Amino acid sequence: MKSRPMWRVLCVVLFSVGAFLPAKNALAEKIVARDGDWTVFIDGRQGAFVSAVKGDGFPPDAITMGHDSTGASVVAGSSPAKGGGNSEAASEQSLVPGTTDQFTQGTIERMRIRSGMISNTLGIGVRGPATPYTTVKAYMQIWTWVESASQVKTALNYADIRQGYVKLEGLWGSLLVGRSRGLFSRGATDIDVLYGHGYGVGYPGGIDTAGGPTQGQIGFGLLGSGFAAGVVYATPVLSGLQLSVGAFDPVQLQGAWPRTKWARPEAELTFEQPIADLGKVVLFGNGTYQRAYKNGYSSSGPSFTAAKGVTYGGRLELGPVHLGLSGLYGYGLGLNYALEVSDASMDLGTNMRKSDGYYVQAQVAVGKVDLMASWGITRIFLTDYDNTKIVSTVDPTVSYYQFSVIKHQMGTSCGAVYHARPWLHIDVDYFRADFAWFLGQKQIINVANAGMMFTW
Repeated sequence: MKSRPMWRVLCVVLFSVGAFLPAKNALAEKIVARDGDWTVFIDGRQGAFVSAVKGDGFPPDAITMGHDSTGASVVAGSSPAKGGGNSEAASEQSLVPGTTDQFTQGTIERMRIRSGMISNTLGIGVRGPATPYTTVKAYMQIWTWVESASQVKTALNYADIRQGYVKLEGLWGSLLVGRSRGLFSRGATDIDVLYGHGYGVGYPGGIDTAGGPTQGQIGFGLLGSGFAAGVVYATPVLSGLQLSVGAFDPVQLQGAWPRTKWARPEAELTFEQPIADLGKVVLFGNGTYQRAYKNGYSSSGPSFTAAKGVTYGGRLELGPVHLGLSGLYGYGLGLNYALEVSDASMDLGTNMRKSDGYYVQAQVAVGKVDLMASWGITRIFLTDYDNTKIVSTVDPTVSYYQFSVIKHQMGTSCGAVYHARPWLHIDVDYFRADFAWFLGQKQIINVANAGMMFTW
């Protein structure tokens, strides 16, 4: 019988035993002071994880061979991998047999002590009546992390003000002004936080130089919604439907598109409906549009481009079984976070690349234990410019691609969270990242994580 990889066996075992386990309690904000109708509250989390990484180094260039004037075989051109993968971690390499200047892809092997997908946070808020029919809340959330940037022990860990906003709520809906989560890809990110890596690590992102939150499943089938300054209006919930529309601080796109004019529009439509006493169903769809301009003037008038996209999906909860599905489609979106400036977003001719992604997350949440498993893939599509070859200066009869563009990032994960107390969560999780480029290069990275989180 054909043997299965150990990581698959581990995922199946972890996910299969959930029905035998006892019920965790939800947490709420902590009230620290009251003055009449006004309330001061806090929330937050503290924790750390041991994260062990083992896998391939960043792939070497794809080599195109040709011939010199004598007919001898020579390197006519090389195409370095662009976009995706993990290139910031130094790898152990060796010489390719029979050569003196060519090296193998090498391997990465690291162990870090670090924060998780949601790092250490402290939220402080004030809430009270603005009118007899409207409440007002002011809230600020600070993120920090435990690891030192670039593994320098004396490096300072600065506070990151992730959120800071004022929100009015009433029968007419709500209005938020300030820095908060974006609407684009919010539903997909929620799936990962609720059913996947909210108490864990997942893919670490940066391995050597990192200082900050990890990615969970982000980058492998979904984009992180991220945080931005904006103004967001949400309608009242009507028969389970709610529409949120926002105008956010614009994002400069890379290279030839450094100029913006208008705030970035985003919108999300959600539907939530309970299923008797068994659970609920949640559906969502959202989109974004970011226009950017070149500097100067062309004969045809000012030039512009746009990054744009949609994400869609839903969540189903039936008793202890939770399932989330999402997809994405757009241009210039990047691989990891919405509107990411990267080599995957745009070709060298400043054209936005098309991408799509698909993500499925399952969780069994019975008693004090959550078991989860997930799979996701993000794909990048070549532009006409990407498909243009250049002629070798070594052998004019040979042409080659200037770069090898990332083709996909695929991630598989599994894990378990034991809620020892309503405020203490112990996590173990595993992530396998599979990267591939159009000219055949590959990189596989395996990550095992374990740690705990204290929440209040």
